[in-house]
Amino acid sequence: MRITNQMITGNSLRNMQKSMSAVNKTTQQMTTGKKISQASEDPVIAIRALKLRTTVNQLQQYKEKNIPDASSWFDISTTSLDNITKRIEDITTYCVQGSTDSFNSDDRNAIIDSLKQLQEMLYEEGNATYAGRYIFSGYKTDRSLTFIDTEDVSKYSYDITQSFSPTAMDTKNVVLDGVDYTQVDAYIDGTATYEQPNPEQVYRLNLAYEDITDTNNDGENVLTLAAKAADGSDIDLTGFGVTVMTEDDVADYYNVGPDDIHVIEETGEIIFGENVYNTLKTAETIDVTYAKTNFLAGDLRPEHYFDCTQYTVQTDGSVKEVDYDRPEEGQAIYYEVNFNQSIQVNTEGNQVISEEMSNDINDLIYALTDLTEAEDAKVRLEKMLEDVQYNSDEAAVEQINRMINDLDTEIAVKKENMQKTFSNNITNFQNYMSVVSAMQSDIGSRMSKLEMISTRVDEQYAAFKELKSKNEDTETDSAIIDFNEAELVYESALAATSNIMQTTLLDYL
Repeated sequence: MRITNQMITGNSLRNMQKSMSAVNKTTQQMTTGKKISQASEDPVIAIRALKLRTTVNQLQQYKEKNIPDASSWFDISTTSLDNITKRIEDITTYCVQGSTDSFNSDDRNAIIDSLKQLQEMLYEEGNATYAGRYIFSGYKTDRSLTFIDTEDVSKYSYDITQSFSPTAMDTKNVVLDGVDYTQVDAYIDGTATYEQPNPEQVYRLNLAYEDITDTNNDGENVLTLAAKAADGSDIDLTGFGVTVMTEDDVADYYNVGPDDIHVIEETGEIIFGENVYNTLKTAETIDVTYAKTNFLAGDLRPEHYFDCTQYTVQTDGSVKEVDYDRPEEGQAIYYEVNFNQSIQVNTEGNQVISEEMSNDINDLIYALTDLTEAEDAKVRLEKMLEDVQYNSDEAAVEQINRMINDLDTEIAVKKENMQKTFSNNITNFQNYMSVVSAMQSDIGSRMSKLEMISTRVDEQYAAFKELKSKNEDTETDSAIIDFNEAELVYESALAATSNIMQTTLLDYL
């Protein structure tokens, strides 16, 4: 085969280009620290790099964002539950003291204020937030567990359906025709008839709210009472008479016949006659639908607790209507904290701060208030006996003494009721404490699980980051050696090519 100068020149230039290409490649590896700059240089490295980068980025998201976010949520939840535990312990202490009537008259007003403050503090803990989200509100993290001072509560009204177990019915000791010291003059001059107080025990169902109504925002009568038997059939309540009691009927609140049902709007109580109670105690569930329009800051938001319809007055005067249904499975919020691993970060406030707890605190307050008012009435009547307006009138003295004697009976009944109420609530608040403790244990278990996952993610992150580096990054020593070799080959190619291309056919002519 005849080799020409043109062939030698062409081959030399091509080989020199390869040497230049090798120098360029090793130079890029040294300056960028990467094995390749384009996927076409090594498709295998490029594909593996994409997979490893995606894995590292996901692990970085878990490590730096999701896991710390979940951990912070747990920390705030734990702090709130600790505070709730302390408040329940304080209330339980009062229950123990009240069960033995260790309060004196001066203590009772202070304890009433303390119980109200403890109730407010419990609700404040229920409104705890993390990063602008309410942590105890289920999916509705933009909405507080209770109504707060900074919003216009007056624009809200609700139709509420509240479900009860028959065990929710309890008994209440009341005094019918209690002594009213303000009517002394009317009793003396005969313009009013004095009735002797009559202690009674009534059957009661306590709704979640006071100041309820039977008429909703649309003017419709929504008040219904329904009960179902264990087999799912409806229990017939048509034979019982339902009477809605307003503040004008206060004297007849608890004066209920055996077939009567009194719905007391002011207190949110439903009082049953004996026949009604005997019918309802065999039920599986009792459902009560009612309306609530006058909310106060601190009241529980119905949408977190019940199936309800919310009516909201808009700025233009129109009314927005929204239906809320409480899912039976709850409203758990999960964070993804590792590949195919999620963890629940929230605890639902309706499990910790229940409407029953609120009712029990109110019962304690009412029991103390009733007794305090009766004792105060006795003090006022005793002072009347010292007043010349009455002590010179034999009939007046006789009437006042009669009222004082009846008040002694009334005070004894109300004191017994107070002790019974506080005694019964020892168990109730111990049960609430158990619920909170169970929640704390549950959060503790989830925190332990998160710590294990966090350790695993740290190890995975380090391992995949090392694999990514081995796949993409060049080793400095190896890159220098490869560069020196490529440079030496390139310089040798330049020298050889320059010598060959100096002599041509023209030199021989």
